Amino acid sequence: MDSDNRTEKIKQEFSRKIFGLSDSPAYLDVCEEVYGYRLPLFDMMDKEQMDYLLNTVSVSSNDTVLDLGCGNGNLLRLLVAKYGCLGVGIDLFDSSLVSFDRGIQYICGNFEYLENYELSPTVTLSIDSLYFCTNIDKMVKQLGSYVGNRLYLFWSQYLFDEAADKTCLKNNHTALACALQEARIAYKAVDYSKNEYCLYVALEQALRSRRHLFESEGNLDLFEQKLEETLHGIELYEKKLASRYLYIANR
Repeated sequence: MDSDNRTEKIKQEFSRKIFGLSDSPAYLDVCEEVYGYRLPLFDMMDKEQMDYLLNTVSVSSNDTVLDLGCGNGNLLRLLVAKYGCLGVGIDLFDSSLVSFDRGIQYICGNFEYLENYELSPTVTLSIDSLYFCTNIDKMVKQLGSYVGNRLYLFWSQYLFDEAADKTCLKNNHTALACALQEARIAYKAVDYSKNEYCLYVALEQALRSRRHLFESEGNLDLFEQKLEETLHGIELYEKKLASRYLYIANR
């Protein structure tokens, strides 16, 4: 599959998933129970991780926050409302499908090509989005080229072969860590592996208890897709084939 077809397929799959679940009261109930926020959330941030970003990341009204793979923009909305900063979100969704508040610019495009946009972020967030990069080394170097840009990058490392070398699950050996090292960007890693496993477990319970609600909404296919993803995550952690870190680079 060529790059354009791959991008289009990802766009269609995520549009169906994100906009379908965003309109689902049952999924909002799941998010409120599991994440602690009645917002349609789709990444692997639990409440502890979300609260860390909202309360600990140093953001002021002078900052421009870039959110790579911003989805429906919930995190940007929270940060802009809290700090009065500017927000820039990049994702593949058509602009007509995404509505953002004042102070937030939405770019419909592929964030692998940041050089095509006139950007000057001072804070960059990536919440489970960098996996879709075809060249993560290039992506990280581009992020490091912005003067004063502070990076907050969440990364889950998964192995799908039990015989594979598990060294890459360590915080300094993941694909993202290697890209940061290649770009000579100093960082610290916060281990959120336990949080992610607990989140998967909580998601399974919350989803199963609302299966009938998803079915009555006509969203049984989305329920089954989300449950399958969740069970796979639990399996990987129980086989010790997964880890999760937040990489912070205050440059």
